[in-house]
Amino acid sequence: MRRISPLRMPPIPQFVAEIKFHFEEHGEDRRRNFVFDETLHRRVPMRMDGVDGLNTVGMWVDSAAVFEKDEVAVVRCVVIAPELFVDVVIPGVRFELLDGGFFASGKVIERIDAGWQEAQGQ
Repeated sequence: MRRISPLRMPPIPQFVAEIKFHFEEHGEDRRRNFVFDETLHRRVPMRMDGVDGLNTVGMWVDSAAVFEKDEVAVVRCVVIAPELFVDVVIPGVRFELLDGGFFASGKVIERIDAGWQEAQGQ
């Protein structure tokens, strides 16, 4: 079993989401996969229904993986500006992920109230 040091423990997630990778805005000359390396974490800009503009989301997975077009990942998420999302994030809310163009569509499948409480210092 691989141990994670306490300094690298992921935060309590605010929501769990299902992401489908499409790479629609990535040309054929660009890498068309998305990698979660051994850190099990990625941070990218996200546009979510009900929230203006782009905001950063941190995503965690259970194991390192490379996702190709049409593959699906379930990720645990924490937003960088929780005050913008706390009233919006509920199951069914949709979002898009950006990395030099929108490359994946997501849907919230579970809200985790403990993650929002942690973000508010409660």
